[in-house]
Amino acid sequence: MITVVADDITGAAEIAGICLRYGIAVSFGIDAIPERRATVNVVATDTRSLSAADAYKRHFILAKAIRAISDDFIFKKVDSVLRGHVLNELLALSAAEEKEHILLQPANPQSKRCIVKASYYIDNIPIEKTGFAADPEFPATTSSVVSLLTASRSLNKAPEIFTGNIKAIQSQGVYVPDCESVEDLKTNGDLYSSKMLIAGSSAFFEQFLLKRVKAVAVAKPISYNFSKDYFLLSGSTHPNSIAFAKTLEKSNCPLFLFPNKLLEDQIDVSFLEDFSAQIIGAFLKSKRAVLRVSNTLIKQKGRITFLKARMSAITKRVLESLNVSELFIEGGATTYAVLTAMDWTTFTPISELAPGVIRMKHHNSSQHITIKPGSYHWPEGLFNEPKESTI
Repeated sequence: MITVVADDITGAAEIAGICLRYGIAVSFGIDAIPERRATVNVVATDTRSLSAADAYKRHFILAKAIRAISDDFIFKKVDSVLRGHVLNELLALSAAEEKEHILLQPANPQSKRCIVKASYYIDNIPIEKTGFAADPEFPATTSSVVSLLTASRSLNKAPEIFTGNIKAIQSQGVYVPDCESVEDLKTNGDLYSSKMLIAGSSAFFEQFLLKRVKAVAVAKPISYNFSKDYFLLSGSTHPNSIAFAKTLEKSNCPLFLFPNKLLEDQIDVSFLEDFSAQIIGAFLKSKRAVLRVSNTLIKQKGRITFLKARMSAITKRVLESLNVSELFIEGGATTYAVLTAMDWTTFTPISELAPGVIRMKHHNSSQHITIKPGSYHWPEGLFNEPKESTI
């Protein structure tokens, strides 16, 4: 068995989607090893929202918990552009596992996210000249892989980090090979030995998994039989997310943005109740609704934290008052906050609607949840009228 540890829930869902793509049994849990074990067991955390020191502690404890009940092979899923406390989490897992080396490959060449001569590029553009430079929590201010890794560490001394054209792994440290193609992903995976912790993007996991499991992709037609009744949540301010919300609004789907009062530091609970009631009223008329925090970038990290809490509180009120057939959520931190507020922690992944877009069933209810990263697109036709489907 394999256990994959991810630092955000949409990254964990990407891993689940890959397993579904190849017909590999997968289970999914939030902050805990899934109760129903499968060939691949995915554990989603939200350690990007923690301090670097707390992210280290969370991963160390989680690794010890995994080892206490199983001898699963552990793969660490990291963000493809190295957002988060990546280095701290890698060191925590390697310490808990007593590994001598760390093999890390965050690149995803199929998405034009590549590492060339130890620098990170998006579609041949240095990452600090892309939209990732404006990330509200982990802005990419450099394209140097070493600098990206060490930016948020809390340890007094960083380990040795080896980059570039790596042909062998010998000295103790973190190895991040160059990667410009899928073939490079496969070659990088060949560097692995049992003395290492292995980590990387979902694309790297896919290639590494195929070498271990020898699976073949299962062709499934993508069609939908979802109810028109849906509630879509978004804490993302990525341009793709904003554009899609406006498209839905043009189709007469009620779109709610946080009023200015909900963006303030202090909140009147009665105002939050009234705003929730407005959403419930609109849903009863239209059988669908979209709730977004904002259509503009919010930069303050502390503010993002309490806005997620308010989004979760509103969602809980809505779901407790209505029978919503489908819940759609975009943005990893938003997804984590909402599902933990609902005390939903264990899921069965059902289908991969598109890369990174995963539909799951909650174990203890009839609720279905479809999630994706904020920068990804929803599949075309997903929110059209219901169609016959085998999904």
